[in-house]
Amino acid sequence: MARLTIDYGGFDRIEASFDGMSRGGIRRIVEAGAAAAAEEMRKAIVEARHVRTGSMRDSVRAGDYHETLGGGYMSVYPQGEDRHGVSNTVKAYVINYGRGRKKRTARMGDRFITDREDKTEAIVTAAMQAEADRLIDEANR
Repeated sequence: MARLTIDYGGFDRIEASFDGMSRGGIRRIVEAGAAAAAEEMRKAIVEARHVRTGSMRDSVRAGDYHETLGGGYMSVYPQGEDRHGVSNTVKAYVINYGRGRKKRTARMGDRFITDREDKTEAIVTAAMQAEADRLIDEANR
């Protein structure tokens, strides 16, 4: 059987870097992930051809940062209203999930956001990892 030997000294240094990281550092990591997620949602709107005036696409951004016990989070969604006063969040929801319960008026959504979530996870994780690496490098200088 093969044997794998790992030097844990590097992990101790990384753990010490994270222990010294401020809440501001964690916020920077979350903001980097939110920026990547917003860009992916804009791409999903364009690829699904849900652009007429571009107001929903252009309104996609991260909401406020919320602290939790383990760190924090930001929600990414279309914000604001279009030129007719219709909420971009509601439009995205209806296009994604559909509308109506009665057979006669029901319309299925095309799940353009739901389908993109799996692809976005890897991109957001990579953006957050890159920002964390940058912060660790700064802390070790």
